Amino acid sequence: MKLFITYEYFLPAYKAGGPVQSLANLVANYSHAEIYIYCRNTDLDGTVLNVKHDEWVSFNSHTKVFYASAKAEETVYDLLTDVNPDVVFINGIFSPSYNLKPLLWSGDANKVVSARGMLHPGALSQKSLKKKIYLAAYKLLGLHKKCIFHVTTQEEKQYVTDTFGNGVKVYVAPNFPNVIDKLSATQKEPGKLKLVTIALISPMKNIKLVLEALSKCSSSITYDIYGPVKDAAYWQECQQLIATMPNNVCAQYHGAVTPDKILNTLADFHCMIQPSKSENFGHAIYEALAAGKPVITSHYTPWNKLEEANAGFNVDINNIQSIVDAIEKMASLDNAAYAASSSATGQYAKKSIDVASVRKDYDAMFLSK
Repeated sequence: MKLFITYEYFLPAYKAGGPVQSLANLVANYSHAEIYIYCRNTDLDGTVLNVKHDEWVSFNSHTKVFYASAKAEETVYDLLTDVNPDVVFINGIFSPSYNLKPLLWSGDANKVVSARGMLHPGALSQKSLKKKIYLAAYKLLGLHKKCIFHVTTQEEKQYVTDTFGNGVKVYVAPNFPNVIDKLSATQKEPGKLKLVTIALISPMKNIKLVLEALSKCSSSITYDIYGPVKDAAYWQECQQLIATMPNNVCAQYHGAVTPDKILNTLADFHCMIQPSKSENFGHAIYEALAAGKPVITSHYTPWNKLEEANAGFNVDINNIQSIVDAIEKMASLDNAAYAASSSATGQYAKKSIDVASVRKDYDAMFLSK
């Protein structure tokens, strides 16, 4: 099978967050396909990647990547013609060069469009008028009838049908995980807690809400934030809260962290907190769980029933006291109780995903007509 993947960003780019990691994990776990990836030669913030551009570059034994400069973005038609793929896997909705043109120019190839969370009501509310016009044109041209849609959850499937109608074909196939080993449990004293968030800094990740909750906590807490700033105005609001934290809370920002350093970053912390408004998958959350770090998150991710599994807490993001209580409960654990939770967290992650089963889901989706 020749699989042609389009998305604006791919490794070594990492600041676009989850979709880049999703595609990297797909490539790592889908070696029975001949894969071609078409992306920009920049990261999300415009930083030019240190890679050869405007030519095919070997990524691994079964994958080549074309890092397109701005002047070369129009070459996608020629690339599709030359590769003549069996499947074109289009990641995203709203990019003319990386979503729309590949859909229009991929001939008889099987066309699979991955929404990547872009049809979530929260995402659609940002730049809403432009997106409404774009989606209206998408439907008017009948593009939604020329492809299969890929989603990672049943909830996201509903967003697709809400947008395009019940007649569209939608496949649910979860993201491949980045399989990692469990870390040793960090030593834990009752009344003390080391919290971490690794995420794009934007309203969807709810970092401001975490800071508001921390201002109401009584335990001794350090809170470290990692990730590129996607929304500068939102981050300014967060910084104002950081400056007013009570004496028992130390909150610090450390900038973005590359994917290869996430595991080492997690090692020093007790718990990840990320009460997102929505997550298709939440790669950083999964990696924290797999590493044995309990997680405090919302009910709007695939990672639910955490308290039942002794793997953290699912909190009500409309009730700040719910978040305060979860933080304080985690802080109250002694070393033995925390070690038990860490072990249970690793088991929760291990049982959550069967890579062989996920691979079969993608086979069924890519080969479907």
